[in-house]
Amino acid sequence: MGKTHKIALALQGGGVHGAFTWGVLDALLDEVVSGELQIVGLSGSSSGALTATTLAYGLREGAALPGPAAARTRRMAEAARGKLRELWETVARTAFWGGNPFVAAIGLASDWNIDDSASARWADVSAASGQPAETGLGATLNTVLREVLPEIPAIFALPLDGTPMLAVAATDIADCRRQLFVDGAVSPDVIKATSCLPTSFQSVTIDGRAYWDGGYMGNPPLTPLIECLRETDAHDLVVVTLNPLHRDGPPTGPRQMLDRLNEVTFNASLVHEVNAIETINRLVDAGMVTAPIGRQHPFTRVNLHRIHADEDMAELGIYSKDAPAWDFLVHLRDLGRETFRKAWPEIKPALGRQSSWDTTALCDRILARKAITTRER
Repeated sequence: MGKTHKIALALQGGGVHGAFTWGVLDALLDEVVSGELQIVGLSGSSSGALTATTLAYGLREGAALPGPAAARTRRMAEAARGKLRELWETVARTAFWGGNPFVAAIGLASDWNIDDSASARWADVSAASGQPAETGLGATLNTVLREVLPEIPAIFALPLDGTPMLAVAATDIADCRRQLFVDGAVSPDVIKATSCLPTSFQSVTIDGRAYWDGGYMGNPPLTPLIECLRETDAHDLVVVTLNPLHRDGPPTGPRQMLDRLNEVTFNASLVHEVNAIETINRLVDAGMVTAPIGRQHPFTRVNLHRIHADEDMAELGIYSKDAPAWDFLVHLRDLGRETFRKAWPEIKPALGRQSSWDTTALCDRILARKAITTRER
């Protein structure tokens, strides 16, 4: 067995497309079982938060199981793998019996794109009437929380060695502020809040504060994991993304426009956090950053890695995000597994050494960072 690499995972939200992340994690857990990988931190917003919470929940359940200490990691990984499958099985079952119209529609689409289906046209009319139907993950949350995650927040309240820190983000509406809920603060209401798109659901109130989807202020939130990496002497942050950075042509329908606006907004928060981390990395590499006064852990380089399938996701269409049919979820899971297995051979040798994600090119392109240096003087 080689060196055990410690990583933090940041999981982006994107409705039902979160089943792609299920597949990524299912394959990644093989690395955990082998002893070559340890997950020290998890963060997420929206469906990314639901997936992160489920993963952390399963790892904790596995850690509490009896058995030889040498097999503890395997018990944790297998419990987490089973819990993730339970999550998506419950989502599919609840959506099917709940009469979600997109479940039947997507089963008839050979390419999983149902944007031109009768169900999609019905949804457009419903949205125009001011009374959009609750579909997708949001409509299944109560069942998921009751059946899959019944012990939150209690299961996260007590420290348990070898299990990752969990951070879930929601958006404080009044103060335009990101609120982080960590470990024992992650409750059923927090999961509802981080998944609350204002166009589909009423805001969620926690301790007198109203919240919307966490993706507006961090999808997924990265900086909460930086201190976690420093405290555990780890250097690698792996980001699993769902929302394509690029789509061909402008959106045509009202739902497509709104969804792309959400994708742009959600991706913007991600890119700005990546830009901040990359800037600090450059300062660290140049020896211009010293340990902060009064802090035990010095600033060190954070290596960034990304797992994505942007081209495949862009082909799926908007309404597939609300269509948790089991066959479609399995398709996304398998895509996630395949994507991980293609990406990991490049990421693995970079762990602890350097970023495998070209964040310089990303930030230069999306934030137009070079524009200020090329202007006429």
